[in-house]
Amino acid sequence: MAEKFSEKLRSLRLAHNMTLEELARVVGSSKAYMWQLENKKHARPSAELLLKIAGHFDQSPEFLLDDKQDEPTQSQIELTFMKKFQRLSESDKRTVERIISSFVPVPSGHGTFDMELN
Repeated sequence: MAEKFSEKLRSLRLAHNMTLEELARVVGSSKAYMWQLENKKHARPSAELLLKIAGHFDQSPEFLLDDKQDEPTQSQIELTFMKKFQRLSESDKRTVERIISSFVPVPSGHGTFDMELN
């Protein structure tokens, strides 16, 4: 487990003005376990819990686990955006497409954005 995971978790939680109890409730864990993850250097959340934490804070699990990264990479930011985009309603997706198209026109002959993630 990454040694900086606990620092990143605490920083994200505080940046979102959340208590340990609130975070625990959101990710389906206990306050005591969240405290351990923030305070024990080698705490090891399950893959499922890691995904819930990353998803809640709109971060990639890779960023949370990588000790060499203090900030997410551009590709991690873009992947997170794409995941958020996929959760939008079809109507909201079309709205986002129109907004983006006003900045970066779609070349003629091309349809809407292909934002499929596998």
